Amino acid sequence: MKRKCIAILLMVTMLLSLIGCSSSTSSTSDTPSGDGKTEGKKELRVATSTAPPTLDLLKTTTVAAVQISWNIFESLVTMDENYQVAPMMAKSIDVSQDGKTITFPLREGLKFHNGKEVTVEDVVASLTRWKELSNNGRAALTKAKVTAKDAQTVEIALENDSPSSAFILSSLAFPQQGAMIMPKEVIEAADEKGVKEYIGSGPFKFVEWKQDQYIHLQKFSDYKLSDQATSGRAGKKEVLVDDLYFIPVTDAATRVAGLQSGEYDFADDIPIDNYNKLKEDPNIVTMISKPRRWNGIVFNTKSDVFSNIKARQAVNAGLDLDEIMMAATGNPDFYRVDHGLMYQEQSLYVDAGKENYNQKNLDKAKKLLAEAGYQGQTVTILGTRDYEFLYKTAVVVKDQMEKMGINVNLEIYDFPTLQRKTKEEKGWEMYFTYFPIYMNPTQPIFLDSRNKFVGQFNDPKMDQLLDKYRLSNEASEQKEIFKEIQALFWEDVPVIKLGDMFGLLAYRNNVKGYKYFYDITFWNVSVE
Repeated sequence: MKRKCIAILLMVTMLLSLIGCSSSTSSTSDTPSGDGKTEGKKELRVATSTAPPTLDLLKTTTVAAVQISWNIFESLVTMDENYQVAPMMAKSIDVSQDGKTITFPLREGLKFHNGKEVTVEDVVASLTRWKELSNNGRAALTKAKVTAKDAQTVEIALENDSPSSAFILSSLAFPQQGAMIMPKEVIEAADEKGVKEYIGSGPFKFVEWKQDQYIHLQKFSDYKLSDQATSGRAGKKEVLVDDLYFIPVTDAATRVAGLQSGEYDFADDIPIDNYNKLKEDPNIVTMISKPRRWNGIVFNTKSDVFSNIKARQAVNAGLDLDEIMMAATGNPDFYRVDHGLMYQEQSLYVDAGKENYNQKNLDKAKKLLAEAGYQGQTVTILGTRDYEFLYKTAVVVKDQMEKMGINVNLEIYDFPTLQRKTKEEKGWEMYFTYFPIYMNPTQPIFLDSRNKFVGQFNDPKMDQLLDKYRLSNEASEQKEIFKEIQALFWEDVPVIKLGDMFGLLAYRNNVKGYKYFYDITFWNVSVE
């Protein structure tokens, strides 16, 4: 009887052990759960404020797409910590003495995520697609020929009236609608919606996209490390985690709560009014990301009211940008009232047009409105709550415009709907958005009429100045041309720059090695 009891007890113990093993196995699923990490692997879970429409950068200009895609894809060149062009997939950048030929010998051992070696044919196909689909690519390569010089070298040959080599290089390095390199066969299989596979040569490879849940990337074990020191987006990119999840969490309070509970390791676009609370949490590291973006108002320059330049100048004259930026951030540490299309940290920064910035002149605004023939028409402005700082901006701008005597209708949408609405030629007069860091003045999409940006701005003089800049190879000459461009921008006012806004990001204190540059990146970052 005693032996029977012992036998039964042993069977029960074995059964419980098996149940425990079964439970442990199920927890190693790739699907991120809310109560912990994938067992046996190092995960980094990033909560973002919105999801991208696609990861094909030539089919979108959204910041969310760049934040994820540049982990997957790489380009020939990129920008270093001084916002200067530096090699990435290229071993070096060689410009001929006459400036008419640029050659890029590829680094040895580069592989795509499908195991295929990167070839010059892949690079030529990728740059050809970039030239066809990207405004930046068209401007850079319209009068240039991209060929395979040999099995390891790509060559760009410029015509006499081509944009300069300096302009082409800065265009190739710009990440928005970036010149990302993909396999030739992936490009050939693409359709109007974009590529059907996300295959690059970057430090992380694409695994899965569950709509409204997460985008899952994984360490690419065959990634070829650069032997150069990390500098900005250039140099060494070491992957120190196995899995990287981007999780769209549109509600800011949920992002913050998830960060504090440990559900997320990292959270971006945190409302600044959470800054002090998070700073006091011993488990959280906070960081002011600077510079990050600048906030702006885009005019529909074909609308009944703002097709008149004086009406646009009126709104610009009357706005109090200190009040607007303080409302957007709630903290002077997170903004800078500055007129520049380039940032103070960049070598191209100039003072031109500064006299037309942040005038706070209601009398001038009313006078200009009268000269524009404004007669009380309703002005519809579009905003969003997906980015709380844009919503707060919209509320204050509406109030200030009403003090100028403008009848304002503020309509609030989620960000994807707002973007769709702005593509309609009518039904709106202004909308609120933000713009990234640009490397040169031809890159702001709203300036060049040939970009066919939603604001529909068109000034032949501006287009001529942009073309003049593209042709210049001399830094001093480029700066003088840029002064003319920026002065004309503040005269035409297709967009009102409200101010530089710095972001708030935060992460758990077991995340190590994180450095901010341009936007969020996760190479050289570990989780302990």
